[in-house]
Amino acid sequence: MRFNTFCFILIVPFLLAASCQKNEKGSIEFFFTHTVDGNPVQFNQLSYTTAAKNPYLINEIKYFISKLFLIDTDGNSIEIKQNDGIHYVDCSIENSLRWKIDEIPERDYTTISFVFGLDENNNKSNRFVNPPESNFSWPDPIGGGYHYMQINGKFVNKEGALLNMNIHTGIGQLYNENHEITQFVHNYFTVTLPFKFFVGVDNTTTLSLNMEIQHWFDTPNLYDFNEFGTGIMQNQKAQEMLKKNGENVFDVQFRITNQ
Repeated sequence: MRFNTFCFILIVPFLLAASCQKNEKGSIEFFFTHTVDGNPVQFNQLSYTTAAKNPYLINEIKYFISKLFLIDTDGNSIEIKQNDGIHYVDCSIENSLRWKIDEIPERDYTTISFVFGLDENNNKSNRFVNPPESNFSWPDPIGGGYHYMQINGKFVNKEGALLNMNIHTGIGQLYNENHEITQFVHNYFTVTLPFKFFVGVDNTTTLSLNMEIQHWFDTPNLYDFNEFGTGIMQNQKAQEMLKKNGENVFDVQFRITNQ
């Protein structure tokens, strides 16, 4: 009898400790969507017009998001470490349009935060050795590392000519009067999206993270293709304008899984 009592005394604290240490976790799956004027992007159709009255079409959308944080109701930040916290989105690659993240603590969350592009620590040349990410490199002479984004297509200029539209964001440069680079500028930015949701144990919360393309060109800065031309990789004024506008292009909502 004493032996059984003794065993019971030893086992109970162990069970209690194991119970206290149990870490309840669930998952989140992000679905990346893209709209123009609130409607899903239609590729290769010259049917869009910016606020600056630039007719345009889109044939490619590609970008990185990184340093994803979830902030709970107590103000605690959960940093996503899966895949080094980096996800590459390419509208031509179906499996890149979703990102399932496991091991998320069960609790209520109020905010989603992420870096658009790659920060100084992550944006290193040759970081990615395999495509498609390795194909997204930014030339070393103008800063190195990788593009943050490419939106490629065509636009109609004020003379009526159909020209290439290459909205490529990444590390910018400042130049002196001799057109020599004097400084590199990191143009990544943080997106903060207030949004209340719950992650439950052994369940997956599905969210749509949408990019509204028009906001790259209208909020808060009016972006005119006629001013910036076909390419902006060496135009810090354009990069800075898009950086400011980019803080307003995303929104998040619950995804209805049966659609």
